[in-house]
Amino acid sequence: MADPTRQRFRTGHTWIASIASVTALVFSVHNFLEAREGPQTMVALPLSLKMIRSGNATSLFLQPTVSTRFDTEDVEMVTDVQVHLRPKTTRGRPKFFWEQNVQWWVKRADKASAKIVDKTSVWYEFASDPTPFVVTQSDPKQPVMQFTAYGWTLEPDRFEGTLTVERASTRKPIRRSFCLVLRSEDITNLMKGDGWYEWRKDVPGRHEGGCYHWYA
Repeated sequence: MADPTRQRFRTGHTWIASIASVTALVFSVHNFLEAREGPQTMVALPLSLKMIRSGNATSLFLQPTVSTRFDTEDVEMVTDVQVHLRPKTTRGRPKFFWEQNVQWWVKRADKASAKIVDKTSVWYEFASDPTPFVVTQSDPKQPVMQFTAYGWTLEPDRFEGTLTVERASTRKPIRRSFCLVLRSEDITNLMKGDGWYEWRKDVPGRHEGGCYHWYA
């Protein structure tokens, strides 16, 4: 006659092994399904943006972060990016288009001024055309995008903005909302056409409502 204690041990061991096998199977199925799912794209807006005025054109520079949460079999392709600004009280609604991608660089005159970086020493240059780009978990993208509008009559206002990211994997775009405040003195400086100016939403005392505000 078998020992009851040994029999219970064998029975319990069998159940534990079965539970472990089922758990491993569940995780395997979950990982398999996750890998077969389309990548979950995330888009984050930067803390600052830049603007310039040149002749009849106004350009807005944004550097969003585009990434995916999981490492999947498929990659995500961003096919188009758009920016829209809607004024709250005035009628001057600009029509922006994605002109190009740029990169910012710093020009230092000599070693003595190596640690001094001001607005006059920072500029941008062409980086790439506005083409579709691929995003994977191991390779998030942070392109500096230049959006340009012609014939925009600048007026002081609060603008409700939208960054729209179109993807090849779905017809449903990703939209991120933001707001931009333009004061009369901001416009006066911008209209000088003497270079870029910055707006930020993280400077204490200058981020009312979470909007991008003038930062000199």
